[in-house]
Amino acid sequence: MNFASNLSDYFLLLEDHIHCTPKFAAAISSALSALSTWKELPWVILEFSHLSISGKVFCTSDLSRLNTFFLLFHKDTPTHLLLSEFRLLLAQNVPIHFSPSVFHHTGNYSVFDDMCFSVEKDRVFGEPDNPVATVLTDMVSMLAVILQYTYTLNKEGYSTLNPLKGNYLTIAVLTGSDKDGRYRLQQGQVELGYDPQEDPKSCARYALLGPLVGGNLDQVVFSEEESVEQLNCIRLLVLASQES
Repeated sequence: MNFASNLSDYFLLLEDHIHCTPKFAAAISSALSALSTWKELPWVILEFSHLSISGKVFCTSDLSRLNTFFLLFHKDTPTHLLLSEFRLLLAQNVPIHFSPSVFHHTGNYSVFDDMCFSVEKDRVFGEPDNPVATVLTDMVSMLAVILQYTYTLNKEGYSTLNPLKGNYLTIAVLTGSDKDGRYRLQQGQVELGYDPQEDPKSCARYALLGPLVGGNLDQVVFSEEESVEQLNCIRLLVLASQES
């Protein structure tokens, strides 16, 4: 890894016997381009597969520290657990995973830890089942567009005119048109809200979940059940003004 420190800005970790999906480089490049302008959440590891080790992207500036970390603890802890600990030590508290996976094992053997494992597949979560929620925004809706379409599970979409920096769209959970990319929000982020308020109906505080990449947020956050707070709101925050 040390040899790669001065070759590029980013480092992709891959094992042997890995199958790459078509246009995997473009998928990674698109995510990195979006994150480079999103300074509010410094990241340590980006995950582009559900594999334990392969498909993880690092900043090359972190490689020397990662090497030292591996050398100190590689005899005591499996590699995939060291990667998780390294991420936590550098203050990235939740994994940032992009879906679908662009790397897959062609076998069931890991050269890093000299171990066999079952072939890993993308997690299947089934059909979404949204709880009842109220949708709020300070953006101007286009005629005949229903705000609730941002949340309901149908083929309809929500359109707004000329979003401004600081505009938001909030989904307050009561129980706990993408044509050729022309109408995608160019710069925005999704936030999770806690401590609901009645007036105005929103949440008292928000935590960053992730940035929009190509107008979408496709990120899964895994947490220990006992550490999860009661989620009350989901807010989409516009980071830059744009014309429709």
